Amino acid sequence: MCVMASLNEPHFFKPLLPGFQSGVTIPLGFFSTHIEGKTNQKTWKLRSDASYITWEVIQEGRRLTRGWKDFTTAHDLRIGDIVIFKPGDMVFHVTPFGPSCCEIQYTHPNIIKEEANRMMLLLSHSTTVFG
Repeated sequence: MCVMASLNEPHFFKPLLPGFQSGVTIPLGFFSTHIEGKTNQKTWKLRSDASYITWEVIQEGRRLTRGWKDFTTAHDLRIGDIVIFKPGDMVFHVTPFGPSCCEIQYTHPNIIKEEANRMMLLLSHSTTVFG
């Protein structure tokens, strides 16, 4: 299903190319219009519909760097995927799309790789005694 963004909602997309885990660059036009001179903030929060977790990333110039790799790992993002960024109040809402240009559907709603791994670890360390 394709959903069109409102013309009043600024957003941008980035295809993930080799080396994407080291950071993502905010397009110059978007940066100039919506960020530069409007905020002094250098830490952004990233959210997605796939998780309740919020990731913090550091902005260095036009790049989102430290913290970005954790976000990409947790969402199992790969070369060829596309991410759409929609800014909110000090937050970027990020929607990942696969190379098929369809939104990535995670197997467990609101539970992604990191949360699933944490849950499996907890389950593997718990013991149940049956009488």
